[in-house]
Amino acid sequence: MPFIGAGVSYEAKHRGGITGLTKTNKMQNRVFEALKEKCASQKCCKSCVVKKEVCNEESRDKHNISFDKVCELWEWSCSENHQIETCRRFELIYDILKIPEFANVEPTDAHYYIAFLAREGLIDEVITTNYDTCMEQAYCNTFGLKYPLTGDDSPALVIDTLSEYRDKAGRKFTSGPKPRRCLKVYKINGCAGKLPSKQDHAQNGQCKCKSILLTERDLQHWRHRSWARDLFRDRMRSRTLLFSGFGSDEPQVRFTVMQVCEEFALQEQDSTQSGTNSNDEVWTKPNAPFIAAYENELTFSQTQILHAFAHYSNASISPKDLNANSFLGSDIEFFDSKDSSGTQVLEADIFWKRVFQAAFWRLLRKECRRDGAAASFLSLSLPCASALMVEVLDWLAPENNSGFSFGRFPEMLDLKEGERRVIPLMRWVERVRGIQPEVKEGLYSNLIENSVLIMIVLMLIYLLLLNDSYEPNSDITWQLLNNMIGDKDGPLGLYIDTSHIFSGANIRLYIIHRDAASYLPQRILWSEDKKISTAIQIVVGDWQASTRRIWLVNKKNDDIKVVTVRQISFLQLLGHAHNVREAKKTFHDNLRKTFLLTDEGRRRVRLRTESL
Repeated sequence: MPFIGAGVSYEAKHRGGITGLTKTNKMQNRVFEALKEKCASQKCCKSCVVKKEVCNEESRDKHNISFDKVCELWEWSCSENHQIETCRRFELIYDILKIPEFANVEPTDAHYYIAFLAREGLIDEVITTNYDTCMEQAYCNTFGLKYPLTGDDSPALVIDTLSEYRDKAGRKFTSGPKPRRCLKVYKINGCAGKLPSKQDHAQNGQCKCKSILLTERDLQHWRHRSWARDLFRDRMRSRTLLFSGFGSDEPQVRFTVMQVCEEFALQEQDSTQSGTNSNDEVWTKPNAPFIAAYENELTFSQTQILHAFAHYSNASISPKDLNANSFLGSDIEFFDSKDSSGTQVLEADIFWKRVFQAAFWRLLRKECRRDGAAASFLSLSLPCASALMVEVLDWLAPENNSGFSFGRFPEMLDLKEGERRVIPLMRWVERVRGIQPEVKEGLYSNLIENSVLIMIVLMLIYLLLLNDSYEPNSDITWQLLNNMIGDKDGPLGLYIDTSHIFSGANIRLYIIHRDAASYLPQRILWSEDKKISTAIQIVVGDWQASTRRIWLVNKKNDDIKVVTVRQISFLQLLGHAHNVREAKKTFHDNLRKTFLLTDEGRRRVRLRTESL
């Protein structure tokens, strides 16, 4: 269960261009400078403790005062017009920190990778101390939905009050016409999306500033949020919490962890729980916490969590052993071997990207087992389907090979390689579907519902890349692979460069789903720069081989040429081969014979004539 802190949203960009909005050090600096200016204008407060803290020489280094402390000092400071305490916080939230603007921050890559893991059913809850709405935005985007949604159709359930906890915490799926898996996002410090605008706040007279936890006093006592405290305690007892982006001092988190760990110590003293735990045993417990740190060393807060868990579990742990459940900046060599910056820092984006990539290939291999949906579908027509899938997976993500922990082509699952926050593989899959002209931002097709289609697309790409010996080229790189695949030919499907198969001929080959193949339009917008004489569509699904003709037109709707489109099922290309070698050879032989494709329902001339 992820516990995400400010570090995950550190590089989040504001849609309106406000820089440094979510960066804790920038937030602390804004409050410090505003407080300093305020104290300087108060000439009569010579003995004010706030003024001493802010204006003395030692405090000129802003890093000496934490964010929660400087917010506490703001509420202690003098009020010029003697307004109530909540109105002091109003200025702090709306004018200085601009908390409502956190709802206009775009999700980072880390938010999307966590959302992908949630779509795969690996995560159903997230606890966060952040005020922004990035997590729920990213999760809704994976469905192609625009956040925020109204009604009960939103799959992202934001919970920051007791009433919302009672209404939403038990929900697994949405109650709309199309059930979607829910992700609960617990905002234990408040949510920017729940704050009214500055104008509305002044009109309705109901201050909601206290819903945002800022000061050290707020954080220590959870501001009477017993539901959040009890939730965190329960998850600490029963789940594996992974702290990511959590490096600063969060008093309510640290103190609650210490209290729960003390419970563990009392349990170990029970007569039924005698004995001590070894170093290995304590870190393999089902509720052992993990820390993903940014720096090369753990902070005090991070160390305290791990040390408390080990100490109260009755284990003798040295400081070095605490790193067993830690991911540090020095681990960047494992997470990103191509990193040449020389800085040993582990960013949240890289960490969650690798977690997702490793999990994806494991899940796909699981879905392709003999009792999986993909094997069941393919085995009906292809006896060697399971063996062929294993060969494809062994090429894409070899097992027991540390060099391919994240796949042979990790860029295939990298948001940096895609467009509009869509990883390349999902863009390919959506082009095979061919339903929408444009892929929506952040869209993701999960393996739970689309394992058959995803596996077939990967299998066809693998088969089409084979050389004359029916073996994959060992020297192929991601750049070469990516250049051979195109998704810009609209309703024709996913383009694969097969010039090595049809040498010298202007043949363009596409992979397309049968639903899209059924609605192939008569006229298709085309660029005259793309040479084509014939198009071949490999149809995913049951399909009767057929031939169609389409008009290619330019942007002015002028006709360019008429092109023959030959449609054939991928199952027909594979035949009924009993071994993998035979299946690969049959696939290529049948593909080359596609020009001889005929309509079996129509008797040929030689069958309608009599010899003289």
